[in-house]
Amino acid sequence: MKFSLLTLVFFSLSFVTSAYSNPKTTAMELGKAKYLMCSACHGMDGKGLQISPGMLMAPAYAESTLVDSPEAFALLLLKGIAKEGADFMGVMAPLEAALNDEDMAAVMTYVRNTYRGHDDVISPSQVEEWRSKYADRKEPVTRAELQELVE
Repeated sequence: MKFSLLTLVFFSLSFVTSAYSNPKTTAMELGKAKYLMCSACHGMDGKGLQISPGMLMAPAYAESTLVDSPEAFALLLLKGIAKEGADFMGVMAPLEAALNDEDMAAVMTYVRNTYRGHDDVISPSQVEEWRSKYADRKEPVTRAELQELVE
């Protein structure tokens, strides 16, 4: 009985530890927590916060192909999106200073997997590369620039 109980405890702890050491599980949990900042405009359901009939604060992820390209998604998070037209009430602010590489990778992983049906993990090293690549850019990007990265 003593051996069986110890064996059960060992395997239970191994299972719990492995669940938390899974990179995707870890990224999804952190991404969900950090997504709270995004939900102010995109909503907790990712459908965009409706502020009046026919007017959203930000686009719904289900309809946005920009998050399908990890590089385009990283660029829009880093630099923000320039206000163009009146399709959306808000403006995508740059989050370059607000999210470190790990947090940004986690948010990207969470959004892509939860709202766009991807099954991947964006790594902090990928975000670090994109942050470095676009470090000299100071102004927000346009939707047209982002669309070029998607195509």
